[in-house]
Amino acid sequence: MNSTQGPRILLVAGDTSGDIHCALLARELRRRHPGWRLFAAGGEHLEAAGCEIIARTAGMGVIGFASAVALLPRALKVRRQVLGWLRRQQPEAAVLCDWGAFNARLLPTLRELSVASLYYFPPRSWQKSGERGLAVASLASLIATPFEWSARRLNAAGGHATWVGHPLLEIVGAAPAREQTRGLLGLSASQVLVALLPGSRDLELKLIGPAMQGAARIIKAQQPDVRFLAVVPRGSQRQARKYLPDVEVREGEAAAILKACDAALVKSGTATLEAAVAGAPQVVAYDVPPIVRAQWRLLMSRQVRHVAMPNIILERALVPELLGDRCNPHELARELSLLLSDPARREAMRAGYIEVRAALGEGLASGATARTADLLEQLVGG
Repeated sequence: MNSTQGPRILLVAGDTSGDIHCALLARELRRRHPGWRLFAAGGEHLEAAGCEIIARTAGMGVIGFASAVALLPRALKVRRQVLGWLRRQQPEAAVLCDWGAFNARLLPTLRELSVASLYYFPPRSWQKSGERGLAVASLASLIATPFEWSARRLNAAGGHATWVGHPLLEIVGAAPAREQTRGLLGLSASQVLVALLPGSRDLELKLIGPAMQGAARIIKAQQPDVRFLAVVPRGSQRQARKYLPDVEVREGEAAAILKACDAALVKSGTATLEAAVAGAPQVVAYDVPPIVRAQWRLLMSRQVRHVAMPNIILERALVPELLGDRCNPHELARELSLLLSDPARREAMRAGYIEVRAALGEGLASGATARTADLLEQLVGG
């Protein structure tokens, strides 16, 4: 490292959630160390956090084999860009966030170049048994994982892992209070608000958006005063409106809307955890193209008990999951109506969320972002 300049840090994230979580880390690093130089293979959140972008990864998340094949040329291009930059610059450290199919393959090169590595959100960190996801233990310098059991498993496999918790606790905690958001939306105390979180990838919006739209129409016909509000990540609003034409669509306000709503229809994924942290009773929806659905039935359906993250964490069915054929307007409307009409069901779900938040690190002394920044400082001597 040049004695007159701070260390160079590369952050790599491939989907919207990783981009957001890495951006929080980048801001914390800039606050602590204004002289550190931050570079990123990422999206708009990392760029807004002040990172110099060396490769753009927005939209790199995949659903199934066909989607992965379609994105392969772009993924290979990003890999060439990242590897070329690493070999030219040889930074002091790299932070790899999730995106195991891409990031895990960078670890051997980082070791070859003597670049210290911090894996934030290691692959399959939610998994409590089995061998998948443990290969990074012997390759990453340090690992920051959102779940306590993940740290135990990775350390047992020879890694250096720390349970840091989940940054969703910080994101939701920083969002406006329920009453404030409802006031800004012009809602009365008694008016019912339902949040729709259909995802951000085009294929997800195409498959799940119309089902959510249809469910909203069914419930509006029965209860005209119920208000529906869809929330998508920044940059997805225009695409979402194609599949949710009758619903107001907002960008980047998921935490606030989830805290303000009475119930939510949520696409399976990180958003289900965000709803749990926000205390929003939810129905989880997911669908995939027919060929992927057939593969799922043939190979995986008997092996996988739960798909929604709150259910995986608790190892029981806390939130209803409507997947594949069941992700249709009528079944979504039925489950949502049951949730809206049954206070005891909503309170039982919120009680389960207490356990989910504990698993995400609610009781830790500091948040995931600060604890991960501490680990990076260990690597680079900050």
